[in-house]
Amino acid sequence: LLSCHQLLVVVQSLAFSTNKANYSNKKVASPLTADDYDDVVVKSNRVFVAGISQTCSEETIHSTFSVFGAIADILIIGQDDAERKNKRKPYCFVTFDDLSSAQRAVASSSSSVPSSPPSNDDNNNNSVYTQIQYSKPIDSRRRSNQSRVEEAGKQSQIEAYTTETNLIVQVQSTHVDRMVDYLHRWNDKEKGEQNYFCKVLGSASAISRNVSLLYLSCGNPIDLGRILGVDPLLARAINKSYIVQPGLLRGNLSTEQGCSDFAKMLFGKVSSQTNNGLNDANDEEEEPVVCRMQVFPPKYQSRLLQLVYDLVLETDEESRQFTISPKRFTHMLSVVEAYQYKGKGWEERQHDDNSKLYMVGISPASMDLDVVDTNNIITGDSSGDDVSRAYYKLKEAIGMYEAIHGALPQDLHGSLALDCGSAPGGWTKYLIEHFGCKQVYSIDPGELSPSVMKLKETMHMQMKIQYALPKLLEDEAVASDGGGVKLWVSDMCLHNMAEQVELLLLAKEEGVLAPNAFFVLTLKCVVGHSKLAYDAQVKKVVDKFFMDANLNCVETFHLFSNRSGERTVIGYIK
Repeated sequence: LLSCHQLLVVVQSLAFSTNKANYSNKKVASPLTADDYDDVVVKSNRVFVAGISQTCSEETIHSTFSVFGAIADILIIGQDDAERKNKRKPYCFVTFDDLSSAQRAVASSSSSVPSSPPSNDDNNNNSVYTQIQYSKPIDSRRRSNQSRVEEAGKQSQIEAYTTETNLIVQVQSTHVDRMVDYLHRWNDKEKGEQNYFCKVLGSASAISRNVSLLYLSCGNPIDLGRILGVDPLLARAINKSYIVQPGLLRGNLSTEQGCSDFAKMLFGKVSSQTNNGLNDANDEEEEPVVCRMQVFPPKYQSRLLQLVYDLVLETDEESRQFTISPKRFTHMLSVVEAYQYKGKGWEERQHDDNSKLYMVGISPASMDLDVVDTNNIITGDSSGDDVSRAYYKLKEAIGMYEAIHGALPQDLHGSLALDCGSAPGGWTKYLIEHFGCKQVYSIDPGELSPSVMKLKETMHMQMKIQYALPKLLEDEAVASDGGGVKLWVSDMCLHNMAEQVELLLLAKEEGVLAPNAFFVLTLKCVVGHSKLAYDAQVKKVVDKFFMDANLNCVETFHLFSNRSGERTVIGYIK
């Protein structure tokens, strides 16, 4: 027969097994365990306690572990993250006065029945923790060395870029891939024109939020910078471009002394260059070069500008090689921070007067050609409103498609067109103006802009496309022989992007589409957070599209006008 004590142990063990099975079925973040630590186990007077509850207090920890010996310190981690999803359970470190106390605590954990999963009942000592192990210190030297190696690699990469770079383009980080694709297409288009050839050396994240720097080597950086700066299709991607000379200067504009030293170095460099030929065009009048300065990051521009200007004023007018002016200028003086150390100990390096690397350059410039407000590039008669933004989205899509396949067939001009999800009407307006469509069925339950509604070619069907298709078949222009919609465009917001394709196939099946109709579809991903995830989802839909229909000359683009999760699919359906 079992004694009372033995029977109690058996009951407790069975209860624990049941509780553990029930607890393991719940979807909770796994507690931090000793296996999450690296390197060698070092027995010390500090122990790691895993799986404590969200409400476990320091007093509860103290009363639980003080039976093993005197406690010097308790550190609880992770309770502030209780409301954040997918976070580990809180844990703590208990430091005893001596090693023997820590050994007793670890030994008790391994030799006794494990504690049950954490609960909110702190009066039950068995619910305080799930595991005890010796605290395993991470070898900070190895981590530090790894960080330094990674940073050294980044610095070497930037240094390699800058040996050839003569144009830096400041790009929105979300548009870097699209910008690189655009430049590759640019090279294909300008093949044979060495003056406009552009080699993409690489890109790097800048210190400013959502900003990256694209390093380019160009045959004519001045002209290319101007072309990129005024292209309305690039206005959402490009913030600014900088003409620079290959090579790097060391300094630190964030410190007072570093900025002062850099200003003197910059002043001497510009004076030397202007003396060696920049002011040749002004020799007859013997006037100095007038520079406008642009600095990245821009927060350092004011101080650097003032310091350089003071150095200019200290120079005799007769021997002065250049001056500074924001408006009446002949040259642009660019300063770009190309690299700053972000590895271990970067905070201390921020105060080092020579801890950063910069590229500088001076180039001919003018107010009309080189000072561009990208916010005002996308205009039109709608002055940048929703109609105009949508208008340029379709314009960009057609332009990119024609750059690959040539001009669209003439029979599309003057044909019937259908715009799904048309409100406020930007795409409808483009179809009328660019293709001269005799009729555009503008289908959307929402309202169209008055500027679009007043166009005689606009037929607004204020309903969903599913209800519009039967009504379209009653239209003589659609139902007659040789009729049908030759241009089908859709920018609808749908929960399932495959519906874009299904609705087009339905229109084909119902006889709404003309033979070999041209289509433009925006596929909008609602799941995922990465470019790879979005591309995979779109590819799956497009692959099925090919299986279900006879398609020709289909292209998938990630337009500058697209959001991160949007892709535009263009082609013909026979």
